[in-house]
Amino acid sequence: MDFNQGYKVIFVNCEETALHFFSNVPGFKLYEKIEIQGRQCPIMQLKNGDFMMLVEKEAVEPETIVLKTDDCLRDYHLLKKRSIATLTKPRYVDNGLELCFSDPTGNHFIVLEERDYTDA
Repeated sequence: MDFNQGYKVIFVNCEETALHFFSNVPGFKLYEKIEIQGRQCPIMQLKNGDFMMLVEKEAVEPETIVLKTDDCLRDYHLLKKRSIATLTKPRYVDNGLELCFSDPTGNHFIVLEERDYTDA
């Protein structure tokens, strides 16, 4: 197990809708499906090698999830081509460059390219 990789659990209203969205819109790859308490939970592999497990839940409180990238501008142009309605333009923040989008459940994703703005 590589402890440098990130593992996130994302709660969604509908596993099938979420799997379709994450496969087709941001272009994450289905890594495997595992069964947890009788439910199929897809594990998606992100472009940076991290993993995200989708868990269907009846009542979901939307969350904010940070996904790290090495090139926010590249990712913005790739996501823009896929017509994500909630996609924001990249903006500079204290710890780097970020863009945001939401999934069909209402989870808010921040794609962050970390940058160090201090004079060394």
